[in-house]
Amino acid sequence: MDHKWLEDFIVLARERSFSRAAELRHVTQPQFSRRIRALELWAGADLINRASMPLGLTAAGEELLPVAHRAAASLNDARARIRHARGSLDWVTLATGRTLSRTAVPDWLARVKRSAGEFRLRILTGSIHEGATALEQGAADFLLSFTHPRLPLLLDEQTFEGITLGTDELVAVSAPRGDGQPRHALPGTDRHPVPVLGYAPTLALSQILQDGLSRSSRELHLHTVTESDFAESLHEQALQGVGMAWLPRGLVDGDLRSGRLVEADGKGAAVRFEIRLYRPRSPRNDLVQRIWSASTAAGA
Repeated sequence: MDHKWLEDFIVLARERSFSRAAELRHVTQPQFSRRIRALELWAGADLINRASMPLGLTAAGEELLPVAHRAAASLNDARARIRHARGSLDWVTLATGRTLSRTAVPDWLARVKRSAGEFRLRILTGSIHEGATALEQGAADFLLSFTHPRLPLLLDEQTFEGITLGTDELVAVSAPRGDGQPRHALPGTDRHPVPVLGYAPTLALSQILQDGLSRSSRELHLHTVTESDFAESLHEQALQGVGMAWLPRGLVDGDLRSGRLVEADGKGAAVRFEIRLYRPRSPRNDLVQRIWSASTAAGA
């Protein structure tokens, strides 16, 4: 059994709504429903009365709920004791995405250390929702993420706060031809659509890009030839001339300066987004507070 199922069950028992509980657990409702069903299969009984409005617990659910509370609390306490025994207070943990770990973390770390001093940093990479969960559960001290109206980050404002560290933008890039012009240029035509290196639909950058494209009045003729949840993979394929990709400028700036890549959109349109840092309002020690203060000054 996955301990996350118990935490899902506790939240659902409190909220009495699958949609609201899924939001608070930072997963889609179908994913959340599957996890609750997996817990029911493990328990060997239905735990949720889905016929009632609002949802209620069955007798088996009522019996399991206090046990789930105790088990979750015991696991969290054990984790805290283990981390303390291993000297984890000397470490600071940052949850972020794989792309941001390359484009934003090095600069942030250098600026913060100039003010806060040296410290050891542990970086956890994953999706925005995974990072938010790590922050909520105390597994991370900070969350560094993309921020965009299309990407609501459902953190409790009473418990967490955030600052904007900077901005970036998705820019259309392509390998150049011999004459320096893009090998794959927008907008394309019906007969010759532009081969696109696209993001997996679940990726944050995909949602940011789709929102930006939906707001444009231009007609683009595109044909997706590759789809990946890893921006660096699309970056490498763009360098090899496989197709055109919308990539963060922070990732491709050096390639644009060197000429290894060129902008594929003659109109220079780009999709902008913010990069924000989040933390609990009550930091766990003075070092975490110093890093936050230094980050606030750096982001100002």
